Amino acid sequence: MIYTKTGEYAIRAILFLARQPKENLIMSSEIAKSEEIPAHYLAKILQRMAKYGYVDSFKGRGGGFQITDLALKSSILEIVERVEGPVINLKCVTGLKECSDENPCPLHEEWALVRERIYQLVSSKSVQEVAEKYAETLNKNK
Repeated sequence: MIYTKTGEYAIRAILFLARQPKENLIMSSEIAKSEEIPAHYLAKILQRMAKYGYVDSFKGRGGGFQITDLALKSSILEIVERVEGPVINLKCVTGLKECSDENPCPLHEEWALVRERIYQLVSSKSVQEVAEKYAETLNKNK
């Protein structure tokens, strides 16, 4: 995949929060259990997301996390890049160390098209759009 585990977990966590009623506070342990994410790892990811304003964090009894409007309007790519840095820098599909437009591998042009399509896909859909489609899919499979 194009993401590290950190990016994958960030997407799963933010989509989980996006599918919850907005007024609910969700404990990180509930997200971790539901999404099968190591709890300590998720706590660090949620801290980063709170730092960038994608989730609000409420401490103490009855506390938890809540998705923000900023996160709902943001693209999947924006969320992941805030949490882990640039991600669409996919390496050469053939494994060459030096593959570029000037020194292309045999699959360079086709791979460039795939990279562009992936970039368009993850940058063009908001978290809210993806969460709504995900919820529709879950409802159909019930």
